[in-house]
Amino acid sequence: MFSSAALGLTDMKSLHIAIAGAGTTGLAAAAFLVRAGHDVRLFERFSEPRPLGAGILLQPTGLACLAQLGLDGDAIRLGARIDAIAGETALGRTVLDMAYAQLAPHYFGVGIHRGALFGILHHEVLRLGIPVTADVQVARSDLGSSGRRLVDTAGREHGPFDLVIDATGLRSPLRREADAQVRERPFPWGALWSAVPLPAEWPGKAILRQRYDGARVMIGVLPIGRLPGQDRDLAAFFWSLRADQYETWKAAGMNAWRSRVVALWPELEPVIAGLLRPDDLTFATYSDMTMRTPIGDRLVIVGDAAHCTSPQLGQGANLGLADAATLARCLSEGTDLAEALARYADARRRHVRFYQFASRWLTPFFQSESSAAAAMRDLTFGPASRLPFARRHMLATLAGIKTGPFSQLDPGDWHEAYRTAPQPAQAIAAVRQTVAPPG
Repeated sequence: MFSSAALGLTDMKSLHIAIAGAGTTGLAAAAFLVRAGHDVRLFERFSEPRPLGAGILLQPTGLACLAQLGLDGDAIRLGARIDAIAGETALGRTVLDMAYAQLAPHYFGVGIHRGALFGILHHEVLRLGIPVTADVQVARSDLGSSGRRLVDTAGREHGPFDLVIDATGLRSPLRREADAQVRERPFPWGALWSAVPLPAEWPGKAILRQRYDGARVMIGVLPIGRLPGQDRDLAAFFWSLRADQYETWKAAGMNAWRSRVVALWPELEPVIAGLLRPDDLTFATYSDMTMRTPIGDRLVIVGDAAHCTSPQLGQGANLGLADAATLARCLSEGTDLAEALARYADARRRHVRFYQFASRWLTPFFQSESSAAAAMRDLTFGPASRLPFARRHMLATLAGIKTGPFSQLDPGDWHEAYRTAPQPAQAIAAVRQTVAPPG
């Protein structure tokens, strides 16, 4: 254990902090920590910070964290309000039919382009004057008596820092410095993604729609609003694919694939009209990774670097935003750095572990070779979602608030306006009417 006095500090609110990774979690953490009075420096491996991926579904939890920064309104204006998720088989059997309002009247999600969310957070980082050192590929960190230093792949040292935050994502080079027994297992399935124009006549513009053919094919369309400076509505289109079949898919040609998509979901013909070459889609792979602890001496692992999993529940960005907000709070409330990091790890443990377990458990029902899993899903998920008790737990899982089979958190823990009590619910509905009127 070491104290702020041992670090040569008189106040835990003036820590010198390095954040490796300028993605959603890293940018959010930087904004939260500078607002709390810390001296923060961001390091990014690209020559210019930039987003990766097509779309994100912000849940009430993620929106509540953005609200702490005063940025939820920007996300709502640029994104697309999502009121429900609907999934059906290619033969028309309902598998999912869930509306946020059935859980709490003021709950909704926001589909948003990763570029739009990145722009919102990056603009805030620049507004706060946080220095960003680009073109630095972090290789490791070294702990010394004066603090922790980052070492890049060119052998250059940066620091020392009182605290290093690893937000480098799935391929983190630092997580094993916090936990030498990290367990990683690549998922055999990935997904093809693309941001595509959303046709004006697309039905259900406030709905994440999915279609399944067994568990081998999952197609999804998530409205994601627009990019800054543009007026064209977009959607994130995705198609599940085994990782070992990607090269075969490319070799088969786009015409055969497009015909298959339209055969399974005829309404998608105008949605995929602009996908003419394999490079028009990005293939993403995923891993399931478990850490015993996300903290070490003057080191904390956050976001996907700490809890990457399958995207089945779409919680990655929301968990990362919750990490950033919670870490800033724990550091502000603590007087000893090691104790504050331990409280952070404890505060995030149940929430993170639930979604890692739930994603791992659900994935085979939607992305696998199992005909039995698909049949069980088709027979049980739809009827279960019509039972009040089961529907409530399914919705709470979707909304990102579950911490266990029979426990959940309140987004109001991050911002009062997102509390589920009736009076704040009425207040938030009135406030948001100006930026996201119901469709």
